[in-house]
Amino acid sequence: MFTITATERAEELWIEHELEGVTFYEGTDHGAEISRSNRLHLEPGETAHIGVSVDTHIAESTNGSFEIHVLTERDDRSSDISLEDVTLSQTDLTAGENLTVTATYENRGDATGIHTAELLVDGVVVDQRRVAVKPGKSQTVTFERTMSQTGTFEIGVDDAPTRTVTVRKPTEPAPDFVVSNATLEADTITAGESAVVSATVENRGNATGTTTAELAVGEYVVDTRRVELAPNESATVTFEWRFDEPGAYAVAVSGADAGAVTVTEPRSYTAEVRNLVTPTTAAVAPPLAVGAFFFVTAANRRRDLWPVWHSDEGDP
Repeated sequence: MFTITATERAEELWIEHELEGVTFYEGTDHGAEISRSNRLHLEPGETAHIGVSVDTHIAESTNGSFEIHVLTERDDRSSDISLEDVTLSQTDLTAGENLTVTATYENRGDATGIHTAELLVDGVVVDQRRVAVKPGKSQTVTFERTMSQTGTFEIGVDDAPTRTVTVRKPTEPAPDFVVSNATLEADTITAGESAVVSATVENRGNATGTTTAELAVGEYVVDTRRVELAPNESATVTFEWRFDEPGAYAVAVSGADAGAVTVTEPRSYTAEVRNLVTPTTAAVAPPLAVGAFFFVTAANRRRDLWPVWHSDEGDP
């Protein structure tokens, strides 16, 4: 159902609730119930997978809440993780070859720490890796990326200085992909709506191949599409990305700029109340109103129960 990860300190946790017939457990063992008397202990960097089982003979309602209690061990120690070195397997590649980027981190603190390493291409975060580093130790993290487009690219990790990588057109039979014509269907949307972004992917090489088109919003890649094309073949890729917060966001597809989308506040509506003016309308309206409310209530109840009770055998 969900996961819980300890960050910089060891933690004990348990789950409390008043849901009849509901049990929270660790991993795949339904008998490993997580409760105040049977707490879960996590060391820094460890992740627990939490499952839930429902005894349908006991459970009376699908609505309810639960609380996760976390007890962090008192510890005055702290981590001090820094990026010490970044190496690239090569800086001159042929389109379709893999680039390996290795980053080395050192922890000068006195407690284990966790850091999220970020691989950047031309200032956009295209990959992330979590790395746990023990006190006084070093730890490396490796990124692998297929360079399918020709050109020059600035490659970096976190905020370290970037290095220029040149990707040349292949001389032997190989694909060569170009992404262009990135466009937004609408440059203004309302918070909660999705922006539709399209781009053209073309294979200018002399062999069939597969590439990954990447949708970037701001400084992060948020979605991808795999595309297989024959020589001189092109295709249109389309993304839909939902924006929940108002603001202005730069959008691009594999480095092809699509422009910026402006996300506005949700619209507000005012309900207008009208008086019934004829006896005929007054006689018909109440039954319709009651029916509508009954329908909505029934629909909502059906929606709440469906995820729990639905099975291939039909409703019980």
